[in-house]
Amino acid sequence: MTEHSLAQRTAPTGLTSERRRAIIAACIGNFLEWYEFVLYGYFASVFSVLFFEDGDPAVALMLTFLVFGISFVVRPLGGVLFGYIGDRYGRKVTLSTIILTISCATALMAVVPSYASIGVAAPLLILLLRCLQGLSAGGEWMGAAAYVVESAPAHRRAFYGSWQTITITLGMFTAAASSLILTAALSADQLQSWGWRIPFLLAFPLGMIGLYMRLKLEESEEFEAMSQSQEREKSPLLRAIQENWRSILFVCALVCSPTMCTYVLLVFGPTFLTTDLGMDSATARAACMTAMLILVVLVVVFARLCDRIGRKPFVVWGAALVLVTAPLGFVLIHQRSFIAVISGIALILIGDAMMLAPQPALFSELFPTSRRYSGLAIGYNLGVVLFGGAGPLVATALIAATGSTYAPALYLSAGAAISLVAALLVTETLGVSLRTGKVEPDTAVPA
Repeated sequence: MTEHSLAQRTAPTGLTSERRRAIIAACIGNFLEWYEFVLYGYFASVFSVLFFEDGDPAVALMLTFLVFGISFVVRPLGGVLFGYIGDRYGRKVTLSTIILTISCATALMAVVPSYASIGVAAPLLILLLRCLQGLSAGGEWMGAAAYVVESAPAHRRAFYGSWQTITITLGMFTAAASSLILTAALSADQLQSWGWRIPFLLAFPLGMIGLYMRLKLEESEEFEAMSQSQEREKSPLLRAIQENWRSILFVCALVCSPTMCTYVLLVFGPTFLTTDLGMDSATARAACMTAMLILVVLVVVFARLCDRIGRKPFVVWGAALVLVTAPLGFVLIHQRSFIAVISGIALILIGDAMMLAPQPALFSELFPTSRRYSGLAIGYNLGVVLFGGAGPLVATALIAATGSTYAPALYLSAGAAISLVAALLVTETLGVSLRTGKVEPDTAVPA
């Protein structure tokens, strides 16, 4: 047994105050990232009027979501950049840089003048800021996931990692709550002229708090141990592609269904419910917010079980459930009542939560510490770019092309089929050594 493994075994395994601060600091960037993403989705109808003027409102809305999707194209570039920095120089400096960029770009969106004021420069500025957010987001999730999992006791990696999903969902919930409150408190003219800018501005002070917390972080135990043993890679991205290409493909495919569910149901959801199904805006937002809270509870429960049972059963059964429940859930959603909409979304989110719960632990365990950040960055960002970021745009285009508001359900089922194939093929990672990505005697998880 190595000295490092012995230290891990004898270290406190509970959620100490130090570990709790580390989790919050690591995950607050995910909170901000998804806070902004959901704000953009919830205020898409406002953006389409202010920044994407067109004679056809449907075309303006599609342009709004096109900018949303284009910003995802730069995510792999951010993954390459921050993955290299994270594997070469540490998780702390990388995560600190990312949160500063995300918060500043989000706050600057609040001060962009409208198309009526500066013409085509308005949508170009929105696109530029969205690309900066995409660049930062390309390194955020995987860096925070690597840090949290590397800092967790071996038998609680899934639970610690699940806080990635929890804080993401809380960011989405906060954005939804902000939009709901503003919609209720302001008139349509007030909301469109200045009200929507308030929650975007709030990203800056939140980001500064997160930056302060991240600067106070200690480097993760696994990264420190790897650095001291001279195992640091000179070209972590190249080595990950050469030696861990299967893991990269697994991450990409396993991301497919959960990210599609998130973007289509919870980001695009309120726009879909109001624009396509004719629901009241406040009711649509409240329904999606309730579904987010249900998702948080499910993820916590499933993550605890993942640390006992394993990762693979949850990604397999989660993908299978989404495959079956997506059409059924949309039947309920089309009833248009508050309870029916919540029930329909929640039905699909059960499988989504089963896949999300083990993701940070499973994905991190597929790569050795020396190239974990880079490998995760490529696989995760490819999955999000190909399947997630385009979700609202594809869903809108499918509805326009088919004339059916049930079309997004088939899109979700197709994504679940892709993830199911990967889930059936991926190897169980419960109990592997984070340093090497292989099962070793001194890293076995206690029964």
